[in-house]
Amino acid sequence: MTLLLEHDMQLSIKDHQQGIDMQIAIPTDYDDAIYQDNAYTAPKFAIYTVVPENEKVVFFLKNIVENPLRKMKSGSFDEAQLKCSCDTKYSSELTHIYEHYSLLDSISGCSYLLANCYCKNVARSMKSGGIIIYKIPSIIKQTDTAIKNFLIGASFANTSQQIHHAS
Repeated sequence: MTLLLEHDMQLSIKDHQQGIDMQIAIPTDYDDAIYQDNAYTAPKFAIYTVVPENEKVVFFLKNIVENPLRKMKSGSFDEAQLKCSCDTKYSSELTHIYEHYSLLDSISGCSYLLANCYCKNVARSMKSGGIIIYKIPSIIKQTDTAIKNFLIGASFANTSQQIHHAS
């Protein structure tokens, strides 16, 4: 499916302004809706490509990537992992930290991860891999709405100015 945004957008993303395709990863559940728990525990990731086309911005689903952690853990995560509330000792164990880097490997090539919920280890691994996390509001359930929200937010952030009123 290809969706078009009909208005002028000047994204704050350098590569996109230069006409280079941008990849976005979104954690999804088994019904292809946005996964609401920790992105680290998502069943899969939808990878979208965003491209400028004339005066429009077009995005389309490139592929679906299974989360390798689901397979390694036989799909079983405890409640603390799902809700990003691992205790300090567990979240600082090297094995647990390295598990988050397998997620980075799965979505390599993406510039952004759009996620509703993520833990500090996800944030750390994405940052080290050059992937920026954009927080999705929890009311957004569909991937196309999340991407539009992201693109409009990026456009607004690029074009807004701070106005200082004289005192």
